[in-house]
Amino acid sequence: MSDFELEPLIEKPVDERGSFYRRPAWVEVDLDAIRNNVRVVRREIGDGVMVMAVVKADGYGHGALPVARAAVEAGADWLGVALTEEGIELRKDGVDAPVLILAEPPPSAAAQIIEYDLSATVCSYEFIEALDKEAARRGKVARLHLKIDTGMNRTGVPASSAIDLVKAVQMLPNTRLEGMFTHFAKAEDPASDLTDLQMDRFEGVLSLLPKEIDPIIHAANSAATFLSPRTHLDMVRVGISLYGLHPSPATFGRIDIQPALSLKARASFIKELAPGEGVSYGHTRLTEKPTTIITIPMGYGDGYTRRFSNIADVLIGGRRCRIIGNVCMDQFMVEGGQDEYFPEDEIVLIGRQGDERITADELADLLGTINYEIVCMINKRVPRIYLNK
Repeated sequence: MSDFELEPLIEKPVDERGSFYRRPAWVEVDLDAIRNNVRVVRREIGDGVMVMAVVKADGYGHGALPVARAAVEAGADWLGVALTEEGIELRKDGVDAPVLILAEPPPSAAAQIIEYDLSATVCSYEFIEALDKEAARRGKVARLHLKIDTGMNRTGVPASSAIDLVKAVQMLPNTRLEGMFTHFAKAEDPASDLTDLQMDRFEGVLSLLPKEIDPIIHAANSAATFLSPRTHLDMVRVGISLYGLHPSPATFGRIDIQPALSLKARASFIKELAPGEGVSYGHTRLTEKPTTIITIPMGYGDGYTRRFSNIADVLIGGRRCRIIGNVCMDQFMVEGGQDEYFPEDEIVLIGRQGDERITADELADLLGTINYEIVCMINKRVPRIYLNK
């Protein structure tokens, strides 16, 4: 490596204060929190039910590979991804736990699915046939999970034609129906009867299965895992709560999951402004009194959205400081009042500092979205530090 080359992703600080070769901005992921959350799920579901840890979208922004390893260490039986490429990445990094691609890939992905020993969601005969042919060519057996659409109306085989597809799979010599599953549309709402209706439809399909097959039956997402014991079946699929974020207000105070992710930075510039000065593009806010302006080296190019402009807070010295002006691509500014600040002060964008805390839920509420989106937005331009490896 020359004097001018940098590592593409730095997983640990280069000094004890958390400074980086690049900008002083980073994500911390506590892998002990991931392990704790798997154990919480295990206590909830009891013996005899498997756990799938869903690590799609780069582990919801936390880092798929470290999260997958920590989850398996803590007792997760399966891993779930959305894309064939995500499954391949796990395999190339030495993860040998069963991996299910949770959405049906195109038939052109069949060769890679068989090569990397991945289980595939299937919804169509065309894809099943492609997997059978590729498995035959390689002398292997394709493992399939048939997805039943019971009311989500996104993807899946209609309940009315599911058994016909099961029989078609039985006729192909190089495929095995490893699992069957459905996906809930409103499991986070305990007042809704839709989850029970979807379960009724799903169980209606299962009652028609030929006796000679015994697939893994799964339905529960994070919300259903904690709010609907009926849905546990053979395996639960845990996504958002794996990361310590609640799938529903109904689970607050009910389960002891721990947020795994913190987003932090240090100031790149500090200056004093008089009253009436504009800050950032468009001068959407003017200072109202003499104040300290702290520039933070992170912006919408990192996934810290421009929609946080003038409405979101950060924590410095255990107190809240409001963003002033528009969030830029690589930087944004906060107003610190007349307190004294230093470049080495740690700034918390998501996480706890002293008695104060900024959560992904708080930021989601500002945007009218969900906590899932907040953590998934933080892209790979922001280095990750993994605690408690």
